[in-house]
Formats: sequence, structure tokens, C-alpha cells
Amino acid sequence: MKYVVGVDVGATKIRVGLFTLSGELLRATTTSTPQEGSDTVVAGLIVSKIFELTPDPRRDVVAVGVGTVGPIDIRRGDVVGAPNVKLRNFKLKAPIEEALRVRTYVVNDCVAAAWGEYTVGAGRGLSNVVYVTLSTGIGCGAVIEDHLLLGKDGNAHEVGHIVLDYSGRFTCGCGGLGHWEGIASGANIPKTAAVLAREWRGPETEAYGRALEGSITPEEVFDYQSRADAFADYLVNFLAEVNAAGVASVVNVYDPELLSLGGSIALRNPKMVESIAKKVRKYVVNRLPELVLTPLGENAVLVGASMIALNTPPNLVKLQKG
Repeated sequence: MKYVVGVDVGATKIRVGLFTLSGELLRATTTSTPQEGSDTVVAGLIVSKIFELTPDPRRDVVAVGVGTVGPIDIRRGDVVGAPNVKLRNFKLKAPIEEALRVRTYVVNDCVAAAWGEYTVGAGRGLSNVVYVTLSTGIGCGAVIEDHLLLGKDGNAHEVGHIVLDYSGRFTCGCGGLGHWEGIASGANIPKTAAVLAREWRGPETEAYGRALEGSITPEEVFDYQSRADAFADYLVNFLAEVNAAGVASVVNVYDPELLSLGGSIALRNPKMVESIAKKVRKYVVNRLPELVLTPLGENAVLVGASMIALNTPPNLVKLQKG
């Protein structure tokens, strides 16, 4: 039997899935993303997981699709300067192809998810589909007029680095100031909480104390809000406002028919998504698209990567041929 492999390289975890040629996920495995080692350590780990899923991938696997944290070098299929991974630069395409001797395509993780949404998800049958992830980082992928946008280096979707604040209070993992990701991503919410706690003039709640000392986690922020903590409620509403401004910027740029939200923060906090949907109206110029949580759930990047392998966009084939 022949298969394709989909790979989701996240900032903290790597998921590898074995798919049939009809797109059915048969089995998957998850491991931690290496944070140190050589520039081939990530690819080597992926190859080892593929061998765990099928004993003879050189014979049985016809293609591998990888959706990875970025930025990337699209032609070489390498990650270059990832702000949320300590191992900031690593190779993917060449070492995987060398080990397995099968064609391998590498795109940004949100680009993969957008392609999955467009081909088999909520955007199936539409021509203009955008996917936005609210997770450890913030990213986006876009299919416009049935064409997957890539850009000269494969980074046409780095919306997490849209500047939404110019006060100088928020520093992104990339070093830039006021970036959407630097304010509202999972990796940066604790820092944002600390900034807002220093400015807070309300009651000294439990969430306020945790935020002030810099130890509060994103999960705790939403948990405290559910328990009517005044500071947590203020913080979540601040984050929703920032996310609404970011989503509106995406709508204004890409003019999609559908905008699908994914990532752990969106998927685990549907009330945040409801709040974004209400707030976004005051920031948009273009007609609002349908705004949905991705039906692909936590598998959005994994499924999208498999679709990149199964139904590879022609422009990607051109960029990564050979």
C-alpha cells in the first residue's frame, strides 16, 4: 500500500502522520521539538518517526509534506531564524529527501493549514480562504483566487509581525516592537500580562499577583477569567481587542470569503473567538468574511501538510523542484 506523510513542526512539538492516498489519517505520533543540536537534528527526528509509522518508507511513501514554524527559505526548504525555537536555523527538505529518497515539500505551517482548509476543510469549494493560528506564535496562510500565496522566500503570511502597538511596551521574540505576536501569542502573553499588571489600578487579584511576578501562563489567564478575576478579565479583553485588530488587518489585506481560526488559544477558548468576531467589525474596511473555528481542529497543519504532499500547488513544485 502507498502512503503520504504529513509533518507538523511546531515550536514545542512535532507531529508526524501517515495518510492514505485518499487523504485518510491512519496513525500519527508526537514528540518534542529539539531546541539544540545540529542543523539536521529536526529532520533526523522526523525521519525516525516516519520509520516508526511504516517499516519501509522508501518503498511505501510517495511524498512527504512538511508544515513548519518559520520564517523559511522556500527554495531550500530550510527554517531560518525561527523566533520561538531555540534552535533557530535548521534544514528540513534536503536531509529528509536524502534519507527517504522521496519528494518532500516544505512550507510554513499556516500555509499548510490554509491549503488543507481550502482542499478538505471549511473552505472546500471556495476560491479565497485564509487560515490564522493563535497559538505559541501567530501566523497565517492564504489561498487567493485558487492560488496558494507563497512569496519570494515563502514568507508571504507573516501576519504575526504586523505592528499593532507603537508604545514600545511590547517586544516580540524576533526583536521587533509592537508586533501582534509579541503581544497576544501564547509565548508572549505572560510578558503582556506583566506589562499590564504594572499599569493596573484595579483590585490586587490573584491573577494580578501572578502576572506582576511574571509567572502566569496563558492557560491560567483564561482560567482566572472564568472565575471572575477582575484583572484576568481585563487582560483577556485586551488580548481580544488586539486579536480583533490583527484579524481585521488580515481581512483588509486578503479580502477572503472565509477566515478560519485555529491554534491552541483559539481552539481552547471559543469565547475569545466570539469576542474577536464582535470587535473586528470596527476595524475592517472590506466586507466581513465568514469567521469560523477550523473543523480540522488540532490536525489542521498535519492534514494540510498531507494535502501539500498529495495535491501539491504548481507554484510550490516550481520553487522546490529537484
